[in-house]
Amino acid sequence: MLQALLLLSFVIVMGLEWHVGRTRGRQVFRVPDATSNLLLGMAQLAPAVVLFGFLQVTYEFIYDRSAALKIVKMSPIAWIGLLIGVDFCYYWFHRFSHRVHVAWTSHALHHQGEDYNLALGIRQHPTQGFFERAFYLPLAFIGFPPRQAAIAVTINAAYQLFLHTELVGKLGPLEWVLNTPSHHRVHHGINPQYLDKNFGGMLIIWDRMFGTFAEEHEPPVYGAVEQVASFDPVHCMWAPLDDVIERASRTSDSMDELGVWIMPPGWRPKSMAKADTQVRLDRPKYDVKLNRESALYLMAMTGLTIAMMMWFLFINDLNTRPLRMQLAFIAWVAVTVVGLGGLIEGRAWAKPVEALRLVATPFIVMTLV
Repeated sequence: MLQALLLLSFVIVMGLEWHVGRTRGRQVFRVPDATSNLLLGMAQLAPAVVLFGFLQVTYEFIYDRSAALKIVKMSPIAWIGLLIGVDFCYYWFHRFSHRVHVAWTSHALHHQGEDYNLALGIRQHPTQGFFERAFYLPLAFIGFPPRQAAIAVTINAAYQLFLHTELVGKLGPLEWVLNTPSHHRVHHGINPQYLDKNFGGMLIIWDRMFGTFAEEHEPPVYGAVEQVASFDPVHCMWAPLDDVIERASRTSDSMDELGVWIMPPGWRPKSMAKADTQVRLDRPKYDVKLNRESALYLMAMTGLTIAMMMWFLFINDLNTRPLRMQLAFIAWVAVTVVGLGGLIEGRAWAKPVEALRLVATPFIVMTLV
C-alpha cells in the first residue's frame, strides 16, 4: 500500500511541477523523454515486487540467526539510527555503482536522461535492486527488524525521487546537512567538476566526510558522458552492458578482461586507447519529433500503465497474488515497455507489438480484480 500511495503522490507532484514550470514559462517535460522515463520506472517497479520478497527473506534469515542486538521495539532513537544507517549504506551502494563497471551497467540508465525533472527520478534499471538491497544487509546483522528496515529504505527512496527538479533553488542552512535538489543536480551533471560527486541519499554529510562533495555553481549539463541517442527503453537498458561486453571482447588478457568489469567505467587496458572523458557541454539533446496524435496516444497509454501499476501494488500488498499472476503482469509491463518504446522511435515492428498488448490488457485487468 505504501508503494502505491508513493506512486500516486509522485504523479500528483509531477503534475504540480509541470504546472509551476508552465507558469514560469519553462518547458519542464518533453513527451518522448518523459514517456521513456516513466516506462522505465514501470519496468523497474513490476519485477521489484518479486525481487523484494527474495531479498526480504535473505534479510530475515540474517536477522533471525546473526543479529548482534536484535532490536524488537523501535523507539524514536532507534528509528533515527535506522534512517541514518540506511542512508550510510545507500551512499556506499551509490558510490560503488559509479566506480565499479558491472554495477554502472545498471545505474547508468538513470544518468542517461538529458532533462532534469521528476520523471527522471523514476528512471531506474530493473536489476538495480539486486545491487542496492545487498548493501542494506549489514543492518540485519546489527539487529534492525526486517519490516522497519524495508520502510526506512522506502522512505529513503521516496525522498530521493523529489530531488529531481530544477524548480527548487538552494535551501539555505539545510544544504549543509540534507541532500537537496541543488546537490543532486550536481550529481547528474557531466560538467568535469561535477563527475562522481554527491552520492548521498537523504543526507549530504557522507559526501562532505569522504571527499565526494561539490557545490552547484555553474548550471549542470545533464546526461551520460557517452550519450545514448535513443528513447527506446530496451535500447537504453542494453547500451551500457553492450559497451562493457564489447570492450571486454577486445582484450585477450584474462586479467584485463576482468578489469573491464570491476574497474571504474572509464578504465581501459594498456592495449586500448584511453577513454575520452571530454564532453561537449554544448552538445544538443537527443530528440524525436512526434505528431500530436502520437504524443496523445503515448501519454494516454503511459497513464494507463501507471494506473494499473498503482492498482497492482495496492492489491498485491493487501493480498499477495499467486506468482503466476505476478509474472503475467510483469510480462504485460515488459510488452508495454517494448511496444510504446518502439512507437517513440518510429520502429516498424512497434505497432504489431502494441496491438498484442491491447488484446492482452483486458485479461490482465481480470487478474487484478
